[in-house]
Formats: sequence, structure tokens, C-alpha cells
Amino acid sequence: MKHTFLLTAIISLLFSACNEKQGVKPQRRDIVDAVFASGKAVTVNQYKVTAFSEGYLTASLVAEGDSVKQGQPLFRIQNDVQQTQVVNAMDNLKYAQTKMSDNAPQIQQLEEQINQAEIKKLTDSINLNRYQNLIATNAVSKADYDNVSLIYKNDVSTCKVLQKQLADLKQTLALNATNAKAQYQIQQQNNGFYTITSAANGLILNVYKKNGDYVKKGESIADMGNGKVIARLQVAEDDINRIQLNQLVLLSLNTDKDHVYKASVSKIYPSFDATSQSFIVEATFTEHPNVLKDGTQLQANFIITEKKNVLVIPATYLSNGDSVTLQEAHKKMAIKTGIKTLDWIEVTDGLSGNETIELPKK
Repeated sequence: MKHTFLLTAIISLLFSACNEKQGVKPQRRDIVDAVFASGKAVTVNQYKVTAFSEGYLTASLVAEGDSVKQGQPLFRIQNDVQQTQVVNAMDNLKYAQTKMSDNAPQIQQLEEQINQAEIKKLTDSINLNRYQNLIATNAVSKADYDNVSLIYKNDVSTCKVLQKQLADLKQTLALNATNAKAQYQIQQQNNGFYTITSAANGLILNVYKKNGDYVKKGESIADMGNGKVIARLQVAEDDINRIQLNQLVLLSLNTDKDHVYKASVSKIYPSFDATSQSFIVEATFTEHPNVLKDGTQLQANFIITEKKNVLVIPATYLSNGDSVTLQEAHKKMAIKTGIKTLDWIEVTDGLSGNETIELPKK
């Protein structure tokens, strides 16, 4: 059995050597110049759902794959302390509103003082008129008249001061009520941060947290997407200048490798992506798969040029990028090349198609 195996190996090597000696002739083929890239399917207008407050996640109202409407509650975070602050703010608002009502003690006390001052002013006004009549007949002294006149002036001043105090008090109490209302609204708004709602219609793509997890302010809880699914591709630096808008792209999905789908370049990002060490290009499907899930891995070929019935040689037969070895006399011949793929090299000048070429020596 060992001898048989050795003999088979020798025959295989001799057959391979004969093939290499025989060489190949250039042939006519259709060839495509394309740029390869890999990437994944992503949902347009994708964004992260983040927490506006911190605490333990108490309720997950949605799951992956759910369609949601704008304003729909998605998650709830524990908010016992915040609810207490809302209650306190409401109590402060009610207290401030009570103090500014017409029957509030401070207002009633000042209004009573104003009433008494007005009565006293009226009485002293009558007395002043009487003294004015008496002084005209010299029935009272000038000093007595001046004293009565001064008392009336003090009454007028006292009434004005009390009226001003009442106006200031009402303004202060109203301002306190306004501030208390604002604080209550702020606390209500803060309380709303513990219920995370959808910013737009869309689809829940991923959920990162489960009930009981502690969530920090600004931390991502889920991914949402709104719109169609496109291909986001990573293109090497050497190839990015060959990519143009509306260029034809052939896409192959890892979940559906038996089909090739057509797409068109819809966006070329102007900046180099340091994370992926590539340029990012988006392509929109013109032939849409029946099922296409967000995150599906895919491969792409950007079609640069297509040529029909051109002269080509196997890529392995090209030497130093610009020559081939003729089988006759093992002589090297310079050629000019066009489109290059992994398997084939287009020959634009130097070979007629009748020559036989061999693999270059290593």
C-alpha cells in the first residue's frame, strides 16, 4: 500500500509538471473590473435610545422586532425619589396658591388695617373741615388747626403705605406661586425622564438592558431604526477614488449566498473612518431581497468597467506585473495589461493570442 501511494504521488507530480511545461494560450473572455468591499445591512435613520436619568430598569415595554409609534413608552426606570419630589413640589404649589387667595390671613390682615386707616382718614378729614371753618372766624388757634391738618396728612400717608404694602404682598405671593408652579412642572418633567418614549415611528432593533439592570444617565438601552434597509460598506483607501455616486453594486448576503442583488451607490462619506480603517460607502438596493434583517453581513462588488470578448491570461502567468514567459525558448516578453481580477489579466498589447506561455519561475 505504501508503494502504491508513492507511485500515485509521483504520477501526480509528473502530470502537474507536464501541464506546467505545456503552458497555456491567451483566450477570449468577458471580464469585469470591480472593487470588492464588505459590510452589513443597516436601517436608515438608526439611533440609540438613551436614558435621561439613572436608576434600576423596572419595566421593558418593548422587545426586539417590535414596531413602535412616536411618543410610545418603551422603558421605565425606578423613580421613587423623584415621585417624592413631585409630591413635595405639588404641596408647595398648593400652599403658595392658598397664601395668595383673597381670604389668606396676611392679605386679610393688611386689608383690615387699610379699612381702619381709611375710616380714621375720613374722620380726621371731617374734623379738618370743621377746623377750617372755625379758623376762618378765629374760633380756634392756628396751632390747633395745624395739628389737625398734620394728623390728616399722616392718615393719607398711612393709607398709601398700607396700599403699597398690600400690592407688594400680593405681587410677592403671586411670584412665589409662579415659582412653585415652575418647580412643580420641572419636577414633573424630570419624572417623565424616568419613562423613556420613542422619538419617532420605527422598529426596535436591539435591546441591551433587562429588568433589574442599573442604567446610568446617557447610557444606551436599545437601538431603533426608521426607514428602509441599506448596505453600509467598508472600502479600502486604495479603492475609494474609483467609487462614484449611482455606481452599480452587486451584493451578496451571507444569509442568501445563492443570489446576487443589484444596488446603487447612494452616499460616499467624505471622512476616513478610523475605527474600521476604511472609507464608508452606502448603497441602496434596486433589487430588494424578500427578507433583509438589520445587521446582515454582506459582500459587495462595485462595478467599474465591463469588457466583452477581450484577450486574457491567467493571473498567475503574469511576471513582475508587465511580462510573460513564452514557452518557446523560455523567453520573456513585455506586455501591456488592462483590467486585472484575482483570476484573469486583460492583455491590451504584446500578445496576439497564438502564443503559448508558461508559469514564471519562482
